[in-house]
Amino acid sequence: MTRPARLALALVVAFGASACDRPTPEDCEKALRNMQQLLGTDNLNTTAGIQGEVRRCRGGSSKAAVACAIKAQSIEELNKCDFERTGKHGGIGSGGAGSASAGSSDSGSAK
Repeated sequence: MTRPARLALALVVAFGASACDRPTPEDCEKALRNMQQLLGTDNLNTTAGIQGEVRRCRGGSSKAAVACAIKAQSIEELNKCDFERTGKHGGIGSGGAGSASAGSSDSGSAK
């Protein structure tokens, strides 16, 4: 097998392995709705708004983190989940889980 072919195969295998840990859209929605309920923001998001959050969840969360967020019964339990990587949930306002995107604004800052 040629070197480029091996590299392509390795990329396919790596991508496939990472896709196996992607949560389902249904699980992401359950997790997001539970988070909204715990945070008291469940009346602020529309169905269309939650769908964007579901896509973001599927792309950036693991199955384990989503399962943890679904089971959480308090903000403290939710904070133990690795669902939102930009910070804890205690100070989240109306954006619910989607406010994690606010942390992306410092992606251009020097590190």
